[in-house]
Amino acid sequence: MHDTTHDAANGAANSAANSAANSAANSANPVLSGGTFYLVLVVLTSWRLLRRTVRFALTVSKKFFIDQFLYRRALRAGSPNAPDMRNIEHPLDARVPIRYETIATYLGFVQMWISALSYVRRREGRGFNDAILDFLTGLERCYVDAAGVYGQCLSTTRRPERAPNPRLAFVYAVDPHLFCVPSLHVLVVCYTYRKLADILAERGLHDRYAVELAALRDRATAITESILYVRQHSVNCIPTALSMLQVILPSYDEAEARSFLGTLFVSDAAIAVDDRAEIGSYMVSLLSSLNTQADGQSGRYGAIVRFLKSYPEMAQS
Repeated sequence: MHDTTHDAANGAANSAANSAANSAANSANPVLSGGTFYLVLVVLTSWRLLRRTVRFALTVSKKFFIDQFLYRRALRAGSPNAPDMRNIEHPLDARVPIRYETIATYLGFVQMWISALSYVRRREGRGFNDAILDFLTGLERCYVDAAGVYGQCLSTTRRPERAPNPRLAFVYAVDPHLFCVPSLHVLVVCYTYRKLADILAERGLHDRYAVELAALRDRATAITESILYVRQHSVNCIPTALSMLQVILPSYDEAEARSFLGTLFVSDAAIAVDDRAEIGSYMVSLLSSLNTQADGQSGRYGAIVRFLKSYPEMAQS
């Protein structure tokens, strides 16, 4: 699709600064580094939480990992029952520099919500357990609803033939890369910051955690950017995920989706201003197109599937 050496060189000047900024943000905002062990203990001491967590883990295992490998086997066998497959790369993807070193950020999407729940639970106590149950219920739905689209049309992008670093080698080993649209990374991180804001607002705690919630949103931005930096997704994967999230979490309305899209890549000096504007304009346009085609779950998800099946694949160079 493009010259990866050239893109990597363009991004090298900013990668160290970006990594330092991310580290500084994490240390300055404890909500991003809440203790995993503490949350595990909380779950283990509550039968309701343990049962819900096990169910969530089983859903993720089936809907993301097992299903993906089954689809890959069906495709390789030429099964007539395999879903359609589309390469959803877009020419604008090449305007985003390659930064494989941001794989650590990319892999932090699960730790983000675990840390956030742990941080708030430690401060709010046992009464926050019901909120954790509520959070996990919605998070599970993200996986279930995304799987409904994947089952109708698989989507992928081209990755390097050889993994650029050990962490990406791990990703390539466990992820057959057939579930790109909508991006579960984007669904999870944007659900996390908005759902937690909703939960805290319902309890009259939003202002108390305003700084932490802002840090979560910033982290969601960084992780969303990373899915393009490491070439695991396309610009098409982000607005499709936000359109789906508006169904799963109605408080995540189009205004919030547009606002979030407006935060992407604004601090990346390696991306030309005109390129950044074009990328943002395209994503907002795709979001609006999906949102105006149909209402409700079946209508919105149907619009995403139609987008996939009619997507004009790029010529492979």
